[in-house]
Amino acid sequence: MPVTNVLATVIIVVALLVAAYALVAALRNRAMDLGHLISLGVLEALLIAQAVVGFVKLSGDEGPASSATFIGYLLAVPLIPLAGAGWGLLERTRWGSAVIVIAGTGVAVMVVRLNQLWSGTGV
Repeated sequence: MPVTNVLATVIIVVALLVAAYALVAALRNRAMDLGHLISLGVLEALLIAQAVVGFVKLSGDEGPASSATFIGYLLAVPLIPLAGAGWGLLERTRWGSAVIVIAGTGVAVMVVRLNQLWSGTGV
């Protein structure tokens, strides 16, 4: 796996917690706040760690059959929280929080897909 199972699991759990936190805010008709930014920052740090580990393992003898697709996912996943934070800050209604819901869910799905690519399942 490109990352340890523990790191992948932690990223998925954190991403879903970020999404749940933002969903509560959206349902309460609240805009994105500092708590959302902090949680997105934690998620971003985890994703950068995942990218570093993934590239280190790729530079060795390990790697999936389709390296180009894997690298694309590895580079794209960290952009999602950044885009979500930017859009959420620009949208000062509850829909800004809704964008964070989509971002957190998207990150979780993409990390699962990264693991599938690495293991060769679901290609």
